[in-house]
Amino acid sequence: MDMDKDRDLFGTEIKEMLRESIQRVVKGSFSSHDDDPVFYTRESYPGKTRIEELPLYPKGIPDVIRSWANLYAKTNYAPEDILVLDLETTGLGRSGTLAFMIGLGYYEGDQFWVEQIFLPDPDAEEHSFERLQELMRERSLLITFNGKSFDVPVLEARLLYHQIWLDIRSMEHLDLLHLARRLWKRKLPGCALETIEFYILGHIRDQELDISGGDVPQTYFNFLSTGDAESIRRVFVHNHHDILHSAALFALICDSCKYPPENGMDIRVDYHALARLYQSQGKDDTARQVLVDLLARGEVNADIAHDLGLIYKKAGEAEDALSAFEIAAALEHVPALIEAAKILEKQKEFERALQYSDRALALEQGRFMLNHRLLADIQKRLQRLDKRLAKSKAQPAGKPD
Repeated sequence: MDMDKDRDLFGTEIKEMLRESIQRVVKGSFSSHDDDPVFYTRESYPGKTRIEELPLYPKGIPDVIRSWANLYAKTNYAPEDILVLDLETTGLGRSGTLAFMIGLGYYEGDQFWVEQIFLPDPDAEEHSFERLQELMRERSLLITFNGKSFDVPVLEARLLYHQIWLDIRSMEHLDLLHLARRLWKRKLPGCALETIEFYILGHIRDQELDISGGDVPQTYFNFLSTGDAESIRRVFVHNHHDILHSAALFALICDSCKYPPENGMDIRVDYHALARLYQSQGKDDTARQVLVDLLARGEVNADIAHDLGLIYKKAGEAEDALSAFEIAAALEHVPALIEAAKILEKQKEFERALQYSDRALALEQGRFMLNHRLLADIQKRLQRLDKRLAKSKAQPAGKPD
């Protein structure tokens, strides 16, 4: 029995030491729980604050974003509807992963607040969800970066472990990672938040103050074993930046996805990707206008011209479609060569259709990885065009084909 008392005392002393350590280096306070309190930090920014020259809240959420993300709870979302969430955890898996820090960003009055809930020891986890529950009851739209695949499943697993009911899935959720991939995957070397910060937001994290995301789990374990709060302070900075830049990225995406842009085109935006986003939501007229504007600006790109041709073709505007496909065909774009050949065949311009098909075949045969199905389709088209051309030449003048 005495050994059990000694063990409990030892555990209590360690927890007190960890709490004292974190309070020495991070400005914050402990919750009012008698046993295993959590540590809170809270900092506000005026609503007009700009992070990397970007606002923390958009002028509105465009219909194309709402339809893509299935956001239908409200016609107009107010700042007070938004909750930004980012976790710091002990690993990348779901099972057994501890969320030792819950980062929250929300709008209240004319302020944007960043709030962090930290576990000075794992036994405090059960108390860390109370503030999250309160904020989620007050808000209607969750903003995360990779939250659908990671943060939400981790939270659900930990809530289930503690037998706490919180229906996170019923809250509308905009995951910025999936949207960022749609908008920048062809332009950036990757779509991690720090990569987007560097290339799109123009932010370089201070490595002396911040910490790499991959080092976060071990840093927490080191804190628990040594009480080294200096290193854990960098995790607070890292999570704080994640919340702020998620809010700024949300504002950038929403404000730049409205077309036409109020202040002209933004060099940070991939407008071809934006056109494809509009097209994916059935908004072909806007997608067409974006692509036409890009070509008018001199951004002559085979994929842009091809996509514009497909929109014209869908609308039954054959001549405009052919013109667009021919721009892409001149840049040796195989799908555009094939589409141009299809239109020319319908117009009975068999010789030109043959030329485009021959060029498509030659380009496709020159690829390292052959698409045998496509090659077979082109060869069938060539055979058919040969027959139709021969027949048309054998046809008496003035007699319909």
